[in-house]
Amino acid sequence: MAKRQVYSFVEKKHSANGIASAVLSVGSVLVLLILLAISFFMKGMASSWIGAVGITGILMACLGLRYGFAGFRDESKTYICCKIGTILGTVSIAAWFFIVCIGIVNS
Repeated sequence: MAKRQVYSFVEKKHSANGIASAVLSVGSVLVLLILLAISFFMKGMASSWIGAVGITGILMACLGLRYGFAGFRDESKTYICCKIGTILGTVSIAAWFFIVCIGIVNS
């Protein structure tokens, strides 16, 4: 007689670190897009406060990446928010890096 399969349907919750990662990374991308739009509409003549807000976006991306990696260590959780936060954080850090490099070259 064949063994009977037993299925267990357990509803996994999202990792708290994963949710924080996704929120911070999405926030960083939004800050990046808003600052790019402001700079575009002001034809590159935005004041110095835009740099301070940009530093905040960079910090948000770094923290999103950190929380994303920390969320992968949680057991019995679903990792979709961790994946979203880590991917968006990495893309955001790369975009911020290129913008800072362009700013250094043009100054």
